[in-house]
Amino acid sequence: MTSRAGVVVKRESTYLTLYKSKILMDITNKILSNKVEVKTNDNWVEKLWHWADENNIEDLHSVEKGFNKKYNRGMPRDKKTLLNLEELNLYNYDLTYLPKEICNLTKIKKLHLYKNRLRTLPKEIKNLVNLTELSISKNNLSKLPSEIGALKNLEVLSVLGNKLTQLPKEIGNLTSLVKLNVLGNKLKFIPDEICQLNKLASLSLFDNELFELPHNIGNLESLTELLVNNNALTKLPSSIGKLKNLEYLWIYENKLDSIPVEIGNLKKLTDLWMYENKLTKLPEEIGVLVNLKELWVSRNQLTSLPEAIGNLRELEQFNLSKNKLLHLPKQILNLKKLTWLEVDKNVAIPSELDTLVSRKVINFA
Repeated sequence: MTSRAGVVVKRESTYLTLYKSKILMDITNKILSNKVEVKTNDNWVEKLWHWADENNIEDLHSVEKGFNKKYNRGMPRDKKTLLNLEELNLYNYDLTYLPKEICNLTKIKKLHLYKNRLRTLPKEIKNLVNLTELSISKNNLSKLPSEIGALKNLEVLSVLGNKLTQLPKEIGNLTSLVKLNVLGNKLKFIPDEICQLNKLASLSLFDNELFELPHNIGNLESLTELLVNNNALTKLPSSIGKLKNLEYLWIYENKLDSIPVEIGNLKKLTDLWMYENKLTKLPEEIGVLVNLKELWVSRNQLTSLPEAIGNLRELEQFNLSKNKLLHLPKQILNLKKLTWLEVDKNVAIPSELDTLVSRKVINFA
């Protein structure tokens, strides 16, 4: 203790100073190692339950679906179960909005919100970092928040039957996405960023208003099915030939007047449906599709078939009706697995194919 100008100053010992420092360091280390329980404001849980009550969402319960199948539906009303929830099923509750508090349930892996009346999703959805499956089909969504791109673990995204006019470019950040279903919307184009999804296996774009597909769609090399029927497509990008794993290609009910020759690269293709377009011919390269089982080209403007059609040795179903064909090529006799072929009544059938007529493999529309 010392005195300065009549004022007494108490000097703290070196030991005491070090002891206080040690206590502060211990507290800091415990906080950093999560050994100290930090109390949080749980008002958001009460708000979430209040919202659930307002919307007649039942407590978590089991629902039977079909033979020996069950799934959980509703929202648990006890805190422990709620905070540890991994799957939240809120389908068909007539919900008009989703509270941001639901995005505090960060352990959720599957979120089902289909068959409601949602118009928007909260931007806080980015907090659901463990989400692997998000179903928001059959709502009234006109757009998706850009924050959806933060869901890096998302594998399945289904938004069919909404009112989407565009997709956010941030969708290209969903690098774990395996299945994307946006059928039945009002999309006029698809952002190029979608071509960054190198794990994508299934892409459903049908029943929209698309004029074209992204130029680099061939980058989606994991794609096994591409469904773009019932749009307004006038051409296909040549890069489609890079989709070496493609098995199903549905391009029917569009405005296509030609098919790129690169289609011959799709060696794994089993189903090719391109009826109701404006095709005047098929490329010779179609004969390379040796695994093709179904080929539907009815309701086009074909006047002839390439001779290479006889190379499709795995073909089982072949629809040629409602075209401008005058005759069938005799090479069709090579299609030994063919069980059904439909043509118009006025098409000339060479004598070599009489056995197919007698066996009712060839049918007249």
